[in-house]
Amino acid sequence: MRLDQYLVSKGLCNSRQKAQELILEGGVWVAERVLNKPSLEIKGALLSDLEQNLNLSKRMFVSRAGKKLWAYLEQNPLDCTNKVILDVGSSSGGFTQVLLEKGAQRVVCVDVGSNQLDPALREHPQIELHEHCDIRCFQTQETYDLITCDVSFISLSLILKSLIPLSRAYLLLFKPQFEVGRQAKRNKKGVVLSAETIAQRLKAFIGEAQALGLRMQHMQLSPIKGKEGNAETFIHFTR
Repeated sequence: MRLDQYLVSKGLCNSRQKAQELILEGGVWVAERVLNKPSLEIKGALLSDLEQNLNLSKRMFVSRAGKKLWAYLEQNPLDCTNKVILDVGSSSGGFTQVLLEKGAQRVVCVDVGSNQLDPALREHPQIELHEHCDIRCFQTQETYDLITCDVSFISLSLILKSLIPLSRAYLLLFKPQFEVGRQAKRNKKGVVLSAETIAQRLKAFIGEAQALGLRMQHMQLSPIKGKEGNAETFIHFTR
């Protein structure tokens, strides 16, 4: 039996989706060991340990974005320790919260909106906030150890050139609902239906990035989908 199935069978989660999210968020422990793979086979000594030492702890994130980034970094560690990071499209601070938990020295938040950053983060001494700020108009003398980017209602293609001079490392969240164009077929929730359309656009975007001198280091579907169910993709570039 898989770990996600085990949690449901024991009545600890009411669906496999909820169980998978809890696991990917790092919320399932046996003794001091975190179990972070929903597909982990539960048998033998591990089954016995679960029966005796299982602990669940719901990690508190300020937004779904934080859950996505946490789950990704648990599977694909990036060293954030003592790094100065630019978080583009910071919104309520989901990525920012995780970056600080992962040891970032300072996070510079840029967002076109205002009054979105969670109150728990707004006065944080390690956060520098720039509201009403389009990254294409952002002015700074700094360069950053890493740029993270989670933007909505705009294609990454339109802001990529503005990101490149600011760092040599980039972790971007490719969200097909804002990349494929209005002509793409979607369901009632806005989920893009054609995997082929998504794949073509993703390939085109990677080509655009490479033409600008970026090298793709890693690409993976976000372990946690978008709110309405879109399958989003983390892409790690360097130059």
